Amino acid sequence: MKLRKVLGVLLVGGLLLGLVSAWGLPVPSAASTSSCKEVWDHDVDEKSWSSEVLVWAGAHAKVLICHSRFVRIIPDQNPKSPNLVAVAQGVQLTGRAKVTEIDPDWKWAYALVEYIDPDTGKKARVYARIPHYWPPG
Repeated sequence: MKLRKVLGVLLVGGLLLGLVSAWGLPVPSAASTSSCKEVWDHDVDEKSWSSEVLVWAGAHAKVLICHSRFVRIIPDQNPKSPNLVAVAQGVQLTGRAKVTEIDPDWKWAYALVEYIDPDTGKKARVYARIPHYWPPG
């Protein structure tokens, strides 16, 4: 009698598990979390005419990559992530001048410097952004 009850419970439990699997409810697996990793992404754009005349934009951030695709920036204070720098020295600035901006949803960040090129007299810019290495997810 006990054996019959145990077999019945196992049979019904197996049937329910089979129905849930067939229905396609998402079941978390170890493979999905192990395919994500935290790495550092960097981008730099610069132009210099001398040690006193230069423009530089830099972006450095810890990012989450899943299945080889960018997911988001991971904010951190130590070390700082994202770290954005926009520097101009000895050039005339234009437009938005020196800008650093971070998306509220942590999907992108950038540093930008708009300036007048001392050689050509034309508007130019240096621009660094995150994500830089990976395509968006």
